[in-house]
Amino acid sequence: MKRLIHLLVPVCLAGSLFAGDSQTDIDRDVWDVIRRTVVESDIEGMAATYHPDAVFVFPGGTRLIREQLAEWGRDMVEMKAAGTTAKVAFRFTERQVDEHTAFEVGMFKYTATTKSGESTSYHVPFEALLVKKDGRWLMMMERQHAQVGEDAWNASQPLRAGS
Repeated sequence: MKRLIHLLVPVCLAGSLFAGDSQTDIDRDVWDVIRRTVVESDIEGMAATYHPDAVFVFPGGTRLIREQLAEWGRDMVEMKAAGTTAKVAFRFTERQVDEHTAFEVGMFKYTATTKSGESTSYHVPFEALLVKKDGRWLMMMERQHAQVGEDAWNASQPLRAGS
């Protein structure tokens, strides 16, 4: 029994250390990019965070991410023309990761601010399935749930300080 414990402890520790590195890589490859591309209205940069065959799931249906990205891109163009800016922050309630796959559950807070300074925020729970392909993390599936209140946002954990 002692031998089994001695074998399992290093394996478990190595797994948790690896998960930390993988989550840092996911943050860099996906969530940080999405935050930046929302601010910059860069739909092409955002599209690069998704696998080409990714699926978008929303209350009431599914569609290919490329179709959803086209819609988001049109929204970005309209908002920019109107002088509206946007930003997004992420918080997580669950993050599972191994060397090649990840499943993340959390929430994003999307805030749009008009030219006159009026801000509106939306708190949306989401789930994401990711794969590591050619050294980069990509989303295979993004599922957005119905909006929730700010109390749910406050109960979740920031991606990191300042998010």
